[in-house]
Amino acid sequence: MNKKINILLTCVGGKYTYDLINAFNSIKNIKINVYGTDSDPKSNIFFIKRLYKVPRANKEKIYLKKIFLICKKEKINIIFPGSEAESIFFSKYKNMFIQKKIKVFISDYKIVTSLVDKGKMFDFLEKNNINVGKWKCINSIKDLNNSINKFGYPLKKIVLKPRKGTGSRGVVILDKKVKKFKLLLKNRFCGTGNINSVKKEFKKRNFFFTNLICMPFYGGKTYDVDCLAINGKAKIIIPRLRQYENPLSEYNQGCIVEKNLKIINYIKKIVKAFKIHGPCDFDVTIDSSGNPKLLDSSNRMSGSIGGSIIAGYNLPEQIIRYMNGLKIKKITPNKNSRIVPVNKFVLI
Repeated sequence: MNKKINILLTCVGGKYTYDLINAFNSIKNIKINVYGTDSDPKSNIFFIKRLYKVPRANKEKIYLKKIFLICKKEKINIIFPGSEAESIFFSKYKNMFIQKKIKVFISDYKIVTSLVDKGKMFDFLEKNNINVGKWKCINSIKDLNNSINKFGYPLKKIVLKPRKGTGSRGVVILDKKVKKFKLLLKNRFCGTGNINSVKKEFKKRNFFFTNLICMPFYGGKTYDVDCLAINGKAKIIIPRLRQYENPLSEYNQGCIVEKNLKIINYIKKIVKAFKIHGPCDFDVTIDSSGNPKLLDSSNRMSGSIGGSIIAGYNLPEQIIRYMNGLKIKKITPNKNSRIVPVNKFVLI
């Protein structure tokens, strides 16, 4: 392994920056310099060597030019995308970075964009005989009314969410008992209400019932699953049971790392079907029959990856080993670890 590696970590304003820095610093016999980019100049600058302000990744031409300049100046060896938009960008242009001997560990563009679009993702998995449960794409009020009736509303709760979205943004739980729409998260639109209150809330916010996914609300245990995949083969899978009452909240109540074989085998099938390459993150719930159902996915490290790291799974180290031609280590985690974040994740 190289004795010195320069890493570019994008979107350092994200909540995972501190955990990644600690993971990098724990790697023995190697010096790692971490440089960061973000569109917000007030982002996390305390844990990185230098911060660069960049435009958003959807401004592809100027973003690409800026990233190349940073890579050249800092002699970057490896890039870790930190957001959905940047994952899409780097999957699209990764061959240009490879030509400049800069490594980006991510799937091809078509795979990444299919994982981001839940409609494409569910459709592809169904065609590959992987059970994702009931779901329907919504593009009108008529679609909405037909789908919620089909899925059992008002007797059963229903979930509406954007086809493309992250961090529970835009997720709504239809619940006949909630007569007045209620926000569930403080800093983003995410809430619950009966169908009439939801329609009123959408109208008030000038939202439309288009490009949405409608599916049952399973109400079972929910897992964040960190995974390291190489050319369609899952090498490491870490199911983490979320610990909180609000199913849409962030990981502020912690998690329990479990060796859940049903989930592990389910994720293996998904990774193989898509031929995923690189670190990936899955949200999985358990239905009333005890079977896993996929809720969401992305081809990057999760924002709550600190839970896996503190439990003994240093995924960033394994990625660096692989990208330097070394075998991935067999990891023995702290069994059934419960992780509770205080100012950072701690093991209890």
